[in-house]
Amino acid sequence: MPTPAADVLVLGSGVAGLTAAAHAARQGRTAIVLTKAEFDDSATSWAQGGVAAALEEDRDSPDLHLADTITAGAHLCDVDAVRVLVTEGPERIRDLIGSGARFDQLGPVLATTREGGHSVARVIHAGGDATGAEIQRALAATTRDLGIEIRERWRVTDLLVEGGRCVGVRALDAAGAPRQVRAGHTVVATGGAGQCFAVTTNPPVATGDGIAMALRAGVAVADLEFMQFHPTALDAPTTPRVLLSEALRGEGAILRDDDGVAFMLEEHPLGDLAPRDVVARAITRRCNERGLDHLWLDATAIPNFPDRFPTIWGHVRALGLDPTHDFLPVAPAAHYLSGGIATDLDGASNLAGLWACGEAACSGVHGANRLASNSLLDGLVFGSRIVEAIVAGRDGPTQTGVMRGIAPWAPGPVGRPDVGGTTDRAEFQRVLTRDAGVLRERASLERASVALGSMRARTLEDANLLDVGRALVHAALAREESRGTHTRLDHPDRDHAFDGRFVFGRDGAPAFVPLPATADLETGA
Repeated sequence: MPTPAADVLVLGSGVAGLTAAAHAARQGRTAIVLTKAEFDDSATSWAQGGVAAALEEDRDSPDLHLADTITAGAHLCDVDAVRVLVTEGPERIRDLIGSGARFDQLGPVLATTREGGHSVARVIHAGGDATGAEIQRALAATTRDLGIEIRERWRVTDLLVEGGRCVGVRALDAAGAPRQVRAGHTVVATGGAGQCFAVTTNPPVATGDGIAMALRAGVAVADLEFMQFHPTALDAPTTPRVLLSEALRGEGAILRDDDGVAFMLEEHPLGDLAPRDVVARAITRRCNERGLDHLWLDATAIPNFPDRFPTIWGHVRALGLDPTHDFLPVAPAAHYLSGGIATDLDGASNLAGLWACGEAACSGVHGANRLASNSLLDGLVFGSRIVEAIVAGRDGPTQTGVMRGIAPWAPGPVGRPDVGGTTDRAEFQRVLTRDAGVLRERASLERASVALGSMRARTLEDANLLDVGRALVHAALAREESRGTHTRLDHPDRDHAFDGRFVFGRDGAPAFVPLPATADLETGA
């Protein structure tokens, strides 16, 4: 057996990947980070609103954060995974601050805001609305200080599997030459797949690479039908769309229809601070009923807008809008994939030696709809837990978290990306946006399935998007109910028969895995 190049190979340079790499180095393990673009070019850098954690014990608690997360996730979260997230999250935030991350303060304490689905203000932020950029800066500095090897512009093509174990990856190096990178353990932290859709807030690198590799290898992948659409993307001719953070509504912004009427209290008791799936559906339905492209966000009551939200201020002013006087045109855009590679409570997949964290993983913490500002916390917590499990001698999964009921990986051939076709990316983006967007039904999903089935991608990234998009449509067809971000017009109600996950495995078809019978879906007990 060739000698591994590293103890831990990390795919991706966002919050999840860099957390894992830094933790590995601190534990005396060698680590290599592969990133397909520049080191700092990740979805983490784009995150605006903040990171949620129950840091103030006098008015918040992990139990309250857990309840909010499960409610937002439409009771499809794995309760044990959420409990890990909310109990370990505060300490991971303190670790990050100790490593040099600078969050906004209000006098001697951290400043907090409230976002949709949160019962209290527990979201801390940096630079007003540049939280992700600050976390990326701090983690990048730590990674460099630890001397971790970073290989930029490397494109991973598929997993390297030998003897029923992942031993690294095949990749194209920065010069385009085929290479193998072998490792004792491989961590997939490649982010989401927002580029499946024509309208998205995601950066161009969000092409579902790690999830697609897992699908081609027959590694368990779950919950792909749950693509979260952020309700308030700026409806302007930019690609990606400018995100108008949920924190705007936490600070007093109000959604209005084309008549100027504030409508969200008709939809949910939390009004403008309802969970994202509720708000996205409400906007989409009104736009469809009235033949509109967008509704409006009224942020004119927010004091000191340029100081509190400098990033958003710069974006909207560049487009000729003044949020202190103008209503801002908004419409939903693909934002966050709640599903991914199925993992146990330590980030282990059902293929020995393969781990996943961040948006590329289905850890169970997000359920059918991610609670606002839980994503950065997810990367911090599970990126660390993976390394702790590796250091403890673990090589494969335990029957915990999402992995309960999922069998170990069955050896078989690893498929290669199907590249060399003529389908333009914009073509399948249009199909998914039209037929598998915020509102779906069997007829539209079947139409999408037929269209995607006949397509063949031009490039590696397009092949990855096409693989993920096909699986998303198949899972959405299988889930004949409406839950969280998955809304079926032909099955408008939640159905307890679907209290579980659709998991893709070796046969390529989604199999239903029920939630544990002991889970109380309503209370999280």
